[in-house]
Amino acid sequence: MRRWLSAAAAGVLFGGAAQAFEGYSDPLRPPAPEGGAGPPVVTLFSIPDRLKQVELEITRETKLLEELAPLQAAKQFDHFGYHSDYIPAVVEVPQKPLWTLTFNAGMYPTLGFVMVPAIDQRSSDLKGYAFPRRFRICLENEDGESGRVYVDWTERDFPDPGMRPVYFGFPPADAPMERLRLEVYAGHEENGLEFFALGRVHQIRQNELQKVELTKASSSFDSAPYWDGIYLGSPRYTLGMPLSGQQGTGGNLVVHMPAARLEEPLVIRVELDEETVLGWINLYPGESPDGIDVPGYGFPQTMNVYRVVRRKAGDKEQRFPVADQDALKNPGSNMIRLPGGGVKISALEVECNDFPVYQGQAVFSLGEIEIVKQGLNLSKGRPVSVRGVDLEHSPDLGMLVDGAVGGRTILRLPDWLHQLAEGKPHEARLEALKGEQRLLTERWQRFRRQGLTGIGMVLITGIAVFFVLMLRGRKKAVARLRRQIYSDLHDEVGSNLGSISLMAGQLERLASDARVKDGVADLALMAREAGASLREVVWMIDQSTIRLPALVQKLVERVERVLNDAELEVDIPERCPELEVSLKFKRHLIMFLKEAVHNCARHAHAARVRLSVAVSGQQLEIALEDNGCGFDDSAPSDGWGVSSMQQRAQEMGGAMTLSSTPGEGTAVRLSVPLAAFSKNPDNAYKTSN
Repeated sequence: MRRWLSAAAAGVLFGGAAQAFEGYSDPLRPPAPEGGAGPPVVTLFSIPDRLKQVELEITRETKLLEELAPLQAAKQFDHFGYHSDYIPAVVEVPQKPLWTLTFNAGMYPTLGFVMVPAIDQRSSDLKGYAFPRRFRICLENEDGESGRVYVDWTERDFPDPGMRPVYFGFPPADAPMERLRLEVYAGHEENGLEFFALGRVHQIRQNELQKVELTKASSSFDSAPYWDGIYLGSPRYTLGMPLSGQQGTGGNLVVHMPAARLEEPLVIRVELDEETVLGWINLYPGESPDGIDVPGYGFPQTMNVYRVVRRKAGDKEQRFPVADQDALKNPGSNMIRLPGGGVKISALEVECNDFPVYQGQAVFSLGEIEIVKQGLNLSKGRPVSVRGVDLEHSPDLGMLVDGAVGGRTILRLPDWLHQLAEGKPHEARLEALKGEQRLLTERWQRFRRQGLTGIGMVLITGIAVFFVLMLRGRKKAVARLRRQIYSDLHDEVGSNLGSISLMAGQLERLASDARVKDGVADLALMAREAGASLREVVWMIDQSTIRLPALVQKLVERVERVLNDAELEVDIPERCPELEVSLKFKRHLIMFLKEAVHNCARHAHAARVRLSVAVSGQQLEIALEDNGCGFDDSAPSDGWGVSSMQQRAQEMGGAMTLSSTPGEGTAVRLSVPLAAFSKNPDNAYKTSN
C-alpha cells in the first residue's frame, strides 16, 4: 500500500502525476497508469527557479488544505469499529474475497458510501489502522451473491488514506437502492498474519448520513467494547466535529454551576416553529475558554434527551425519551449523534446533571444542539430556555443554536466527510512538494559549498601562482642584474687587469734594477691570477650546476692564463665523467691548483710546464710538472704552502704527493676519489688561501 503511495507521490513531486490523487474525492476506479513520461530533469542552474515554483505550489496547497475541514482525530476509549479475524498472510490476490460485509438497504438511493479508517490506539501517535488494500463495493442479490460492481480496487493496491475517510460518490441517476456489499481481497499484513479493520461506515441518502447496519459479515474478531460489527454504525464519531477550517464568530456555552450535583437537573429546551418529523439530534461538546485541550470540557456525566410533542395549541405536552440514550457519555472531542427514527417533535429538552469540577468550580459546557431533518438544521436560531436552577449570571443560550462551535461553522455531514476526504490529495501533494524542496535545497546548498570551495581553491591557486611568478620574475631580474654586474666586472676589471699584466711585462723587460724587475714580475703575476679568479667567479655564478668536465676546463684555463710565459703541455681525458661538483669541493680544488700554479709561476722559473688530468678507476688524478729550478723537498720550507695544500687534499678525501730535485724541476700530484666530488667537505674554510 505504502509503496503505491510513494510512487504516486514521486509523480506529484515532478508535477506529472497529480491526477493519481484526484480519485480520493470519488475513487470509484483506480487511476489510469501514467504513460511512461518520466519526471523532468531539473538542471543545476534551474534549481533556484524550480525552488521558487515549488514554494508557490506549497503555499497554494497549504491554503487549499486550510480552507477545508480540519482533521480532528481523537483518542477513543471504546467503539473502535469492525475488525476482521486473523488468517495466514496470502501471497497472491485470490479469485474470491477473503472477507465480505453486507449493509442494509434503504428507502432512498445511496448517493455516497464512506469508509472511515480505524484508528491505531496502541500508542499516543495516532494513525490509521489496517485499511483494506484491495477491495470492491458491489450489490448483493437475493441469493447472497455479488451483483453489479460500483467500486473496483482489486487490480491495484488502494492508497493508504491514513486517518482520513474515503468518500465514494455515486451518480444520482445510477445510485444503488439494494444492499451494498464490501468484498475485501487483500488486507493488512503483520507478523505473518493478514486482517483488516474499519472505524465507521456511512451511507448517504437524501443529503443525510443515514443509519448503517451491518446485516452480515463472513467473519469478525469481536472484543467488546472495542471491536464489533455494530460499531460501524455507532453514533459516537472518531473524526471529531464537522467544523469548517475557517475561524469565525460565535462560541460555546460555558456556565459556572452552584454545585457539581443539583437536586433538580438543569434542563435546556429548544423550541421549533412547528411540529415536524425528527431525523437526527446532534450534540457538540464545548471547549475550554482558556484554550486548554480538555476533551469533553464541561460535559455532564448524567444526560437525558427528550422530544416534546404538542399537536395543537393548548394541548398538554408529552415527553418521550430519544433512542440510543446509552450514547450520551463524555464524547471527548467528538460529536454525539442520536437517531430520531422519523417520529414527531415540537421541542427538544436536554436534562443534565453531575457536572465536572475544574479547580474547585463545577462547570457545564455545550457547543451546539442540532435538530436535523434530511440534512437541514431545524434548530438554528430557534428560542432556547433553561430551567431547574437559578444561575447567578444569565448565560447567552443563543450560542447553542448559532450554527458554530468555538467560532467555526458547523458543516453538513456529507460536505464535512467530503472535505476530509478531499484533504488527502492535498496532503500528499504537500508531502511530495516538501520532499522535492528538501532535495533541491540540499542539492543547491551542496553545489554552493562545492562552488565556494572551488572558487576558494582557484583564488588560493591563483594567488600562489601570482606570487611564484612574481618571485620567479624577481629572481630572473636579480639574476639578469647580477649577470650584468659580473659582465661589467669581467669587461672592465678583467680588461684593466689584463692591461696591468701587459704593462707589467713590458716594465719587467725594460727594468734594469733586479729589485724593480722582481717587483714588476710579481705585479704581473698577481694581475694574471686576479684575472683568472675573476673569470672563474663570473663563470661559477652563471652556472646553475657545476660539473666535472667544465671544472677541469676552468683549471686548464687558469694554468694557461697564469703561466703564459712558459711552454705549456696539457693532457686531459676525452671523456670525463659528468659528475656534479659541490660548491665547497670546487673551492678546495681550485684553491689547491691555484697554490700549485702560483708556486710554479713565482719560484720555478720553468720553461716548460705539463698539466695532466686522468681518471683511473674511481680516482681523479691531477699532476702539475715543470722543468724549473726545483728545491730540496726534504728540507722544511713554508714559502711554498705545502702544508696548506696537503690539508686541502685531506679535506677533499684525497692525497697529495710532492717531488722536487734542485736544478731538475718539481712535480705535484693530487689523487681524489670520484665519489667525493658531490660531497661538502668538513671544515670547508679551515685552510687558508
